[in-house]
Amino acid sequence: MILTCPSCATRYSIDPVTIGPEGRAVKCAKCGHKWREFQPDDMPKPVAAAEPAQPEPQPEEGLSIEQMTAPRKAPAPPQKKGKRSWIGWFLLLLLVMLLVAGAYFARNIVVQLWPGSAPLYQSLRIDVETRNMLGLEIHDLKTRSILQNDVTTLTVSGIIKNVTASPQPLPRIRIALIDGDGQTVYSWTTTVEEPQVMPWGQVEFSSSMNQPPEEAKNVKVDLIDPER
Repeated sequence: MILTCPSCATRYSIDPVTIGPEGRAVKCAKCGHKWREFQPDDMPKPVAAAEPAQPEPQPEEGLSIEQMTAPRKAPAPPQKKGKRSWIGWFLLLLLVMLLVAGAYFARNIVVQLWPGSAPLYQSLRIDVETRNMLGLEIHDLKTRSILQNDVTTLTVSGIIKNVTASPQPLPRIRIALIDGDGQTVYSWTTTVEEPQVMPWGQVEFSSSMNQPPEEAKNVKVDLIDPER
């Protein structure tokens, strides 16, 4: 379509599609004259779509000839995300597997550098090397005092857990009564009937004494290393 400026008679070759069915305000690139241009009468009429497309915004001063004759950029082809997404998930899974494998096979090094990680491994029943040479731990320590016939009876109970993958012999148990200054005011030893604790197993213990010292404020329970 040949477009001619009414003011300076400069002629331009444009695509009539850029005019639009309702016409468009244009501006001459040479003299700056503005007017409204319409499509030629023999321009094919577009078939109405199910949902009419939104008209392009038209600035009040109109489009310049350069804007109307500028070549249109072809739309960028859609990127295929399926393959990239699959590769990303695969790399993430591989990284997690490497971290898990490293944490397992280098578990003793991890525990050496971070001793607090030992209970986590043991809760998963993974044997690790720690400073606990007996492989046993005391848990759920409880005390109970009963007054009967003017006699106070103190009972100390708890659970001895095996935190290794091997059976561990049960040593003697030392129970100490501690005063407010942290000093031992009385202690005694006891044993349990079971000779050993099975791998990842546990054994309960309980021991009592009469008339504990009045200055006793706390209870401390230790396992006696037979080699000491």
